Amino acid sequence: MSRIRRVLGFLMYLPNIMPFSALFSAEIFPWAFLYALRKDTRFTLNYGIFLGYITISSLIFLGSFSSFIVPARALFALINASMIFFLLINISNKEYAILTNIFHIVFTANIILCGVQFLGIFPPFLEPLFRIFIDRFTHEIYGGGRGVAGLFAEPSYASMAFHYYFAFYMLSKKINPKSTRGIIAILGIIFFDLFIIRSVTGVIMIILYLASLQKFRDLLKTGVVSIVLLIAVIYNVGQSPDAPRSIETAYDFFKYGEYQDPVPWLLEQSGFRFVSVWASYKYGFTHPFGSGVGGWGPASIQAMDDIGVKASAMSFFASAMGSEYQGVRPTSFAAGLMLETGIVGLLLFILSFYPFIIRRELYIDIHSRSIVIFFLFNIFALGSIGDPIPFIFLALAYRSVIEPNSRLND
Repeated sequence: MSRIRRVLGFLMYLPNIMPFSALFSAEIFPWAFLYALRKDTRFTLNYGIFLGYITISSLIFLGSFSSFIVPARALFALINASMIFFLLINISNKEYAILTNIFHIVFTANIILCGVQFLGIFPPFLEPLFRIFIDRFTHEIYGGGRGVAGLFAEPSYASMAFHYYFAFYMLSKKINPKSTRGIIAILGIIFFDLFIIRSVTGVIMIILYLASLQKFRDLLKTGVVSIVLLIAVIYNVGQSPDAPRSIETAYDFFKYGEYQDPVPWLLEQSGFRFVSVWASYKYGFTHPFGSGVGGWGPASIQAMDDIGVKASAMSFFASAMGSEYQGVRPTSFAAGLMLETGIVGLLLFILSFYPFIIRRELYIDIHSRSIVIFFLFNIFALGSIGDPIPFIFLALAYRSVIEPNSRLND
């Protein structure tokens, strides 16, 4: 592997590192696309059709934008996230081993940095230097109940990535979750979720992870025990004035009876995330070809109006932009496709990945099963459209249990 490719191998695990953050507002840089931009990247026919469709969609509506950059960025976000999958599932044993070793370095570095930030011992004078590459980097805890983010833009980004890191770490090290080592590791990530990163996203992800470890017949029993333990933690820690945001949010949900009518609470706590996903799915069914790639701004406002939610009334918009808002791209890949390319685009995407997702081997292996469940959740419910992390780790999990043709493994 060349030196440049090794560097890109590090950076593809860290999509929030943005070398031109002062010039561009984007928080995800196309390291994954650059790594996959090589002659041995092989697309399937279905994925090629999907790429053709979203490209045509961006070109058809090109005249409706003030600049070609708008649809170009939207198109590139979709390609950057998903294209890397088709390279990584076919890499040689040697390259797979190198990328796994690189991953362990990145994972360890993030854990150490998060610990340093949490303890408040990161040198403050280095913060401006790090902000050149990570716009919202902070040398300490974010505050307001939120924790730290390591080499990511914010705790929610970090939390999502850390669970893929953790699941792949367990897979690559072949750690039995029921062994002493496995139990300690799981308790460690739970502690990291609740007290270091402190993101609500992390609580959801760790629940999904614990559920994925169970056999179907044990899922209900384990689920009840886990819920009881979680409620106990929420009740005892949530009353603290310095409670992590994830626990405080859950505590308030029950204390103030928000569960009786959860939609307003979801809108308040998630900002645009929940409503943008909900509205986009409905929009995709009523507009089969979507608004066109890049047309998410006006379309998202219309989509929210269609479900009876005025964007200007939402806390996210009210606090960030007042009445001057341009719409928002939904936070899941599938919802974004529904908004911009309609149900047609989503179906083409599903056809591209369905042959890989249904492979039985992925579900037999307990660790790869966790990563598949993370992937499906992030793609369809809560994620980030241009984020390649779900596709990277799905591909590595696939590659770990299903080797490509032997001629590639030299």
